[in-house]
Amino acid sequence: MARHFPVAPQEVVAPPLVRYTLDGDAAVEARIERDQWLVAEEVVRVVPPKHFVALVLMGGYGRGEGGHREIDETPAAYNDYDYYVVVRRTMPAARAALAASLDAAAARLRKLVDVEVELRLLRYSQLPGAEFSLLNAEMRWGHQVVVGDPEVLARMPPMPFHRLPPGEFTRLLLNRGTLLLLNQQHLRRGALPANARERFFKHLFKAVLACGDARLAMLGRYHPSYPVKRARLAAIKPHEELPDHWVFLDLYRQAYRQRFHPDYEFFHDADPAQWQARVCCLWLRTLWAFESQRLGHAFERWSDYCRPTWDKGQGGSALSNLAATLGEFGLLDLLHWPASAVRYPRERLIAALPLLLNESGAIPNPCVPDLLALSPWVNWEQAAAAYLARWQRYI
Repeated sequence: MARHFPVAPQEVVAPPLVRYTLDGDAAVEARIERDQWLVAEEVVRVVPPKHFVALVLMGGYGRGEGGHREIDETPAAYNDYDYYVVVRRTMPAARAALAASLDAAAARLRKLVDVEVELRLLRYSQLPGAEFSLLNAEMRWGHQVVVGDPEVLARMPPMPFHRLPPGEFTRLLLNRGTLLLLNQQHLRRGALPANARERFFKHLFKAVLACGDARLAMLGRYHPSYPVKRARLAAIKPHEELPDHWVFLDLYRQAYRQRFHPDYEFFHDADPAQWQARVCCLWLRTLWAFESQRLGHAFERWSDYCRPTWDKGQGGSALSNLAATLGEFGLLDLLHWPASAVRYPRERLIAALPLLLNESGAIPNPCVPDLLALSPWVNWEQAAAAYLARWQRYI
């Protein structure tokens, strides 16, 4: 039986400052403000007025903790711009068409603002029943409405951080660990191209930052603000027994610095394979410690952890999970793995990822093909590709 423990103190979390960056000056803030209006103009042009409710900036810039850099001595954003486009009174076909139009708009905007832009649709009617997730809790706490109804997210239910299910941090580790799998794919294909190095190291540092969140959650000290996280991690005492904590802190400080003040030229001569191995080891140790605490018992091998009887904390009713499993894996797999059928399909990905990262030989661990409903004769590359295709549906 999995344990439920408080992942954060029962405290009032003050709202973030109304700004875009952690420490950018007026010129930086003005540049990012300009970008927001470029995005808003494009979105308002694409979404019919009768359907449009609001454009919500989330992520680091939404909570005043975005990074910045200079390009040719001109201030610019560094992190991605992530948005929800809230719409109402739309039918499925209209939403599909809108989503395609927004994808095209995002591609145009990337060329204008020099960072990735993601525009996701969110239905106004779904806000009162929004999932109690880490992503939604952080968005409700820290966001900016660029244009539209300024109180739109007040329709979401309260989401206090101390009541978050611990499985939300398992989910976070899954999503950031998947970036390490993408890195592993690159390494297996040969030398890393120069234009891929920055993204490779960004993936590493995103995984390190997620490990910091999970470590704080283990101690009941999670907080959504990065400066507070950094201070709380630095204050952890030796007797609190987090694995490899001092090694982790060194990596965390580097990841923190790169998030807000990127300088990837510093890693020009670094060995990507060595860095990948170092961060994978840290991620695996963090997941092992977190899951041992969440499950209420330790486990020796990742092949033990993949047992379907061990709850991975992803929730859902047995009936809805059964339907999702049937749709994702088919009837034959359901009959082969009846214990997995009542678990949400994301749990299989959580079980498979450590095996793919820990044992990246030519042939994957035999548990992996079973978990992903693959032939037992698949190679590592085929298993990783199948994993990534399924992960896109269960982020």
